[in-house]
Formats: sequence, C-alpha cells, structure tokens
Amino acid sequence: MPYSDKIKQAVSEAPPGLGTELGRWAVLRDISMQKIAMITGATRQTVYNWFTGTTAVTPAYQEKVTEVIDVLRQTSQSDDAWRILCTKFNLRH
Repeated sequence: MPYSDKIKQAVSEAPPGLGTELGRWAVLRDISMQKIAMITGATRQTVYNWFTGTTAVTPAYQEKVTEVIDVLRQTSQSDDAWRILCTKFNLRH
C-alpha cells in the first residue's frame, strides 16, 4: 500500500473539494500520488496539496482530475483502475 496512516488521516480530515475527493478515491483504490501526478501532469507535491486540501485544483487540471475520479469511482480493483487510466491517458503501465 502506498499510503501511510498519516496520509490517510490527512486525506480523511481534509475539507471537501475536488482535490480531496481525488485523494479519497486514490487512497481507496490504492493509486499512488506518483501515479496521479503522472496522469495529471502535476507534481507529486501538488497532488499531495490537493489531497490534503492545502491548495485547490486549478482550472488547468480540473477536467483531468474529474476524469480520474470518474474512473476510480467506476472500478473496484486497483489494477483495473490503473489499466483503464493508462489506456485513457495513453500511458505505459
């Protein structure tokens, strides 16, 4: 599992928002911040800030983040989610 208890707690306690919703789904589906960063084109630090509600998802990333959340909602397995995300965003998995 890529998430420590500290990160899980920070994500669960973060205020509502697009980034924290992404964080909750990523933790639930066990998709690492590094993978989310790769998909969205953001830095890992930016993804961490989204997950914890430190910063909001800027308009430049909102569409991609929404698409990632949709995939994570529709899948129940980490491997399936990652495979679909890689296909959708033309990444190697």
